[in-house]
Amino acid sequence: MSQPTLSQDTVYLSEIVLDTSVEQSVELDYFLPDYCPNIFKLLKTSITPVIQSQKAAGSQVVLDGVAVVRAIYLAEDTGRVCCVAQNVPFSKTVELPGECQNPIISAVPRCYFVSGRAVNQRRLDIRGGVSCKVRVCCQKAQPVITGGSGGGMQFHPLRISMCGPRKTGSKAFVVNEDLELGAAKPPFGSLLGYSCTAVPSDIKLIANKVICKADLSLHILYQPEEDSAKPETMEFSIPISQIADVPGVTEDDLCAVRFLVSGVSIEPRPDEDGSNRILNCEFTVSCFCTADQNQDVILADDAYSTQYEANVSTRPAAADRLIQDADLTVMTRNAIDSGSAVSSVCDAWASFGEASVQYSEGTLSLNGNLEVSVLCIGTDGVPFILDKTIPTELKLLTGLSAEEISFFPCVEVLSCGYAILSETSLEIRAELRVSGPVYEKCRFTAITDAAVNEDSPREKDPLCALRICYAEEGDDVWDIAKSYSTSMAAVMEENSLEEERLPARTMLLIPLIDG
Repeated sequence: MSQPTLSQDTVYLSEIVLDTSVEQSVELDYFLPDYCPNIFKLLKTSITPVIQSQKAAGSQVVLDGVAVVRAIYLAEDTGRVCCVAQNVPFSKTVELPGECQNPIISAVPRCYFVSGRAVNQRRLDIRGGVSCKVRVCCQKAQPVITGGSGGGMQFHPLRISMCGPRKTGSKAFVVNEDLELGAAKPPFGSLLGYSCTAVPSDIKLIANKVICKADLSLHILYQPEEDSAKPETMEFSIPISQIADVPGVTEDDLCAVRFLVSGVSIEPRPDEDGSNRILNCEFTVSCFCTADQNQDVILADDAYSTQYEANVSTRPAAADRLIQDADLTVMTRNAIDSGSAVSSVCDAWASFGEASVQYSEGTLSLNGNLEVSVLCIGTDGVPFILDKTIPTELKLLTGLSAEEISFFPCVEVLSCGYAILSETSLEIRAELRVSGPVYEKCRFTAITDAAVNEDSPREKDPLCALRICYAEEGDDVWDIAKSYSTSMAAVMEENSLEEERLPARTMLLIPLIDG
């Protein structure tokens, strides 16, 4: 007798093939340019790492980035707030366990250590460490058995909804814009700091392309031209749009879009009156698109033969089912102690440290540290910078019914505000955007091969065609049929059953079939 004829299908299984951290030291011996005033007091040194490109090349992930080193200090004689910045490029290569087709790469950099000191009035020694959390998810095409016929083989059907082949695409582009300071703002002197984010506002899918629109928000902190003036802030909003090539995407897909602003250049120029009120800005932006579509699949997760002993090969498998594309805006409010008297606040800015996700009892939560810096003016009129680390826990989604969630969010600080509560107490308000696709992790057993052993036929009693079985509530008809070497369909038909799992204790008639 020939072996059973098997039918196959292809499913797309998701696997985290890399989850690690890489570190990069940053060392800078910096001499102030001639146009910068001497250092009287160093207020703050910071290192902001930015990943400018990430790609998989064979069995490696290559990350190219830049560490923006910034030092804010008080100038000698005038007490003016000044800032110098230097970009330190870096590159890291991470080995993959093997080649990965169409990988999803997540690279989240952060600065975990920085120290700076003024060696003299013109020289700065800055040391720090940057780490990057690298996670690579690979979706692999896997052939699985969906059923078959012959040799008395019985296949248990598993109906499951999972993501089909994932489509990805990215595009880097440059935006140039001339921005004008508000009429009530003093002319621009020097840049002290900035924050820049781009939030998608509209997404349209057409064949093989994603049309993305976004609002690019720029917040700047600058020192006016007058030495005696306090630092000022200004905010701008710029609409941007881009078309990204995403092979295979259709309008039926759900697409998650993320914009990353990897570089900002701001140069002042005079207006018609000769005042530096025009800012020539250049933004380097990357757009990342990930498109998914759930598909219903029926595959076999167990098999046996009613006529012979069977050899069935299985493997545990995991697939993603897309629940939603999360795009959440949450607010945090925290009171902090300044440690010294504050007469006014010039600006506050923040970043969110490495995020961790927890899922329990249908609730998805986010944990991490909010790193806050506040530029204050003391009661003695001298500026100082207050740094605080605020542990933060946020509930993102509730009422989820999935047993296991897969969510690797992108967390951005959209804005950071403040209020003076008392002479030594401040309230910090941060608006966070948490975005990314949320998947239910579907784990199952997949059959990779099935055959019968023709030398080991099952023993049959030719005089017995029907047996009686007393089954308990919750018993599975498939398991009962398997134990009697008969078919589940025959048992359900004989007993007029509609559900595979028994709702109550009952007596079953078990027909003993030959094939």
